[in-house]
Amino acid sequence: MGRPKALLPWPATQEPLAVHVMQTLREAGIGPLGVVTGEHHDLIAAALVSADVEVLYNPRHLEGQLGSLLHGLRWAFAQTDGDWALATLVDVPRVRSSTVRAVAQAPVSADVRAIRPLCDGRHGHPVVWRRDVLALLQAADPAQGARTIMRSLAAHGAVCDMPVDDAGVLNDLDTPEDYAALTRAGGP
Repeated sequence: MGRPKALLPWPATQEPLAVHVMQTLREAGIGPLGVVTGEHHDLIAAALVSADVEVLYNPRHLEGQLGSLLHGLRWAFAQTDGDWALATLVDVPRVRSSTVRAVAQAPVSADVRAIRPLCDGRHGHPVVWRRDVLALLQAADPAQGARTIMRSLAAHGAVCDMPVDDAGVLNDLDTPEDYAALTRAGGP
């Protein structure tokens, strides 16, 4: 992308994507909020200085996305005695706050270990993880990331797929073309 995705401007406000995503989570009633950083920590931390979030440098960020997820979940579970923590990606910025709220408040049985949005037959972000999945994620192959754990949980009926009418849960910004399309559309 030529620069950190977290710092790309959200078209509607020109604020960094990281700030926009944190505002969406806050509007959904999620908190406390933490942002996991890596290589561009200083730049991202500076952009978030007034965003009322904890900026969490992951010293093992080069090991892949699973390490950053674990870093964030460990922090989140240290903030609460609750059983659940929500995680999302900065490059999935189109999710509506009402969707985040619906996923976070999905009614689940005691067997459920993860909640994810389902739109048009596809799974997206954010994902809500139960505390006891942390051990499974820690034992996962970093090259496979959390996908293997999620697939295993789903195969055992331990995932709640929350139907949503929000294609934003599926829209990753992975290429300059993805970001150009977002910019042309002006946001959501």
